Amino acid sequence: MRPRIIAAAVFSMGLAGAPQAAEINEQGAKELRNILTQPLSQDLARSDFVTVKPVGDQYEIVYDLAKFFDKINSSAFSVTGFKPLSLFAQPVERGRWHLTGDNSLDIALHSPTSDLAYSIASNSFDGIFDPTIEMMRSMGIKSSGVKFSSVGTGPRSGRKLDATIDSVSFAHTVIDGSEAGKVDLQLQGTLQRLSEQFTVRPDGLPITFSADSVDTNLTATSLPAKDLRALIRFFVQHVKAKQLSESGSEKFEQLVHRALPVFGSLNKTVTLNNALVATKKGKVGVKRIDYSFKMDGLTKASNVNLELRAEQFTPDADLVPAAYSAFLPSTLDVQLGVPNINFAGLIDTGLEAIAARATPVSSEALKRTMFPSGYGTLEFPKISATSGVYDVEISGALKGSIKPHAGYSLQATILARDFDKTVAAIQDAAKAEPRLNKVSFGLLAAKGFAKTDPDGRLRWDITMDEDRTVTVNGQVMKKP
Repeated sequence: MRPRIIAAAVFSMGLAGAPQAAEINEQGAKELRNILTQPLSQDLARSDFVTVKPVGDQYEIVYDLAKFFDKINSSAFSVTGFKPLSLFAQPVERGRWHLTGDNSLDIALHSPTSDLAYSIASNSFDGIFDPTIEMMRSMGIKSSGVKFSSVGTGPRSGRKLDATIDSVSFAHTVIDGSEAGKVDLQLQGTLQRLSEQFTVRPDGLPITFSADSVDTNLTATSLPAKDLRALIRFFVQHVKAKQLSESGSEKFEQLVHRALPVFGSLNKTVTLNNALVATKKGKVGVKRIDYSFKMDGLTKASNVNLELRAEQFTPDADLVPAAYSAFLPSTLDVQLGVPNINFAGLIDTGLEAIAARATPVSSEALKRTMFPSGYGTLEFPKISATSGVYDVEISGALKGSIKPHAGYSLQATILARDFDKTVAAIQDAAKAEPRLNKVSFGLLAAKGFAKTDPDGRLRWDITMDEDRTVTVNGQVMKKP
């Protein structure tokens, strides 16, 4: 959400370079405020957007975010409801600052497509800020009573979302990276009792999604801390501007290029425990869902990989016909990857469009930029499913031209364990569902082309050229 991003940016940005006085006093508070307002626009700096006062052995810093959003609110976009947010800053050893705070939040956001409400009953944090890297070295956040709602307007009229989270806890640490001036980030977080209800069209019935807990882990390496901070400062200073000046566009381009590739690697994993989807027709539970995302930095040849794994599906009995119940997977694993994406080129294209105030770049031009070779590849290192009657795994790659209506090529391997058991189960189910007889006949025909691996699994190595020639284990199945 945009207000959360802005709030976080201005909340932690100012302490970089703040001197530590031998004692906490009014003069130190004045000096600290001057430093905190340096990254801000002149009108914000002269206002009471930031106030600092000494309290015992620490400073109390108050950000009146309502004043910030009053500067950028309009009839089309507005954020209201912000109350002053406070934190306490205490100087500690090695020139660092110990930051603590406990605030609540209840805001509303209006845009041309939706009206949103977001509230947190309690949000506390405790961390150490290091001016040398202009980042929090460590920070823990605990929130409770989180609520979010969204009502679509205009083209999204009829879309609704209501979500609640009982509690949230996050902790992150930042350590020096292997390259000078760069850092590595590690973050862990847990959400307890997530519940969402959403409607996608005016006459639609609500769909409910819930999970007992959601665990998140994220690591990012080689972050250019000061370059990223400079980008945040630029954003805060120009957030009110509808369009950048020529010099502003040049400055923004320089800042972006300095920050590239932004990170060396990014890895994120998310685990949902006891997830449940409920509709008018019934409920489907999943004991565990694991999602992972990995990518290189934003370079001319970045790799993106993701994986989704689910275990123990438990649908309501009347959702799955009895003849098919044995084929409900106990595990499902999907791994996908896209190599050699030119993210650096996409960024350059976007920067050029901003500088030239050009019309949006066409999708065809974006494709050519993303894949300069003219081809994109979708890799699937593993797609597998298991149940009591089957164990199948598919791997390979799909390569296609970015030109409209162009062909594609495929290379894949299919492995199946206990194949005869699978066929027998389908034949048994066909007694109640005759249509399954065609499936069993097809599988028996496919078995005739299979090879047997040393572990007993049947194997089919499949290729398809752009001219649609298909081969299975070296045998040509179809020619154009």
